[in-house]
Amino acid sequence: MSKIAVFMPVYNEEAYLAKTISTILTQDHTDFDLLVSENYSIDGTLDILRDLEAKDSRIKVLRPEKKLNSYGNFCFLVDHLNRGDYFASMMLGGHDLLSNNVLSSSVKHLKEKPSCAIAYQRNSFEIDEQDNITRRWPVCHESGYMNATFDAILTLITLMYNTPIFGLWRQSVRQRVMFRHPCVGGDHLYVAEAAIHGSITPIDDAQVYLRRAPPSANYLEKHFTAASGDEAAARDMYVQLMWLSDIIDQTTHGQPSIAQELFRISAVSLYLLRYNHHFVTFESTLNAFVAQEAGFSTIVQGQIALGGMIKDLLKAKTQPPATPDGSLHPPQ
Repeated sequence: MSKIAVFMPVYNEEAYLAKTISTILTQDHTDFDLLVSENYSIDGTLDILRDLEAKDSRIKVLRPEKKLNSYGNFCFLVDHLNRGDYFASMMLGGHDLLSNNVLSSSVKHLKEKPSCAIAYQRNSFEIDEQDNITRRWPVCHESGYMNATFDAILTLITLMYNTPIFGLWRQSVRQRVMFRHPCVGGDHLYVAEAAIHGSITPIDDAQVYLRRAPPSANYLEKHFTAASGDEAAARDMYVQLMWLSDIIDQTTHGQPSIAQELFRISAVSLYLLRYNHHFVTFESTLNAFVAQEAGFSTIVQGQIALGGMIKDLLKAKTQPPATPDGSLHPPQ
């Protein structure tokens, strides 16, 4: 069986939707369903979908009972496709583009590598409103060669851009991974948990073009600029660590271990490193978090210095090369 599901949660995507769907319908792997959840758009998105659905039986337009947030719309589609009989599944935004061999190359890799959980394209690019490439998204840790706990740690730490979430997932893996309570970085945790169940592998045969979501859709901006930003950040930190603890329990069967504690420490380090610049007042966020879950207080206290060291290392690694006069080269 090689039938796959491409699933697409959409809201107000009329500007790019027809072009996006055309890059799916022209794939050289033709055995797929395109499942689209139309989340009560207020533009012409539904009309475009109904028109295309009438022309191609592979397109199946779904609507939840009521308008959902982006997290809910994603879960609505995943629940639906998990009830289907698919070999693998892939998510795509209603504004992204694919080369015509993305599905075939990804299916081929999953079939050749039974231990692979996710096959995603190494050549994944960010594009602007005019389809110009603005950057190449980096790959993450290639899992499958280490202890499952450390694979999950390294996957999480190296997910600077979450390219694997747009890869082709073996459906038996997706059915085992739960997208839990929404929190900042929840999509990264979702991929890190998948690393427990198989390798996450970049492949070189095709191209994916991912259009950056507009700032109005940015969860971080909406979540942390409110007056209650510190408390909200603390709650998110707690939710994220609880999710990571569940992942640890899967790999250690609930038995305490050095790996388990390293995972917890790495999780806090990553959280502080990635998201502290979004918090209204970083110190009060930490205080609110420690007050909420005193059991993590000793871990938190040692992480600010470690986070600073990691940030300095990353800054040195990504700094553009200097010219002989000491100035920096502009990005190419």
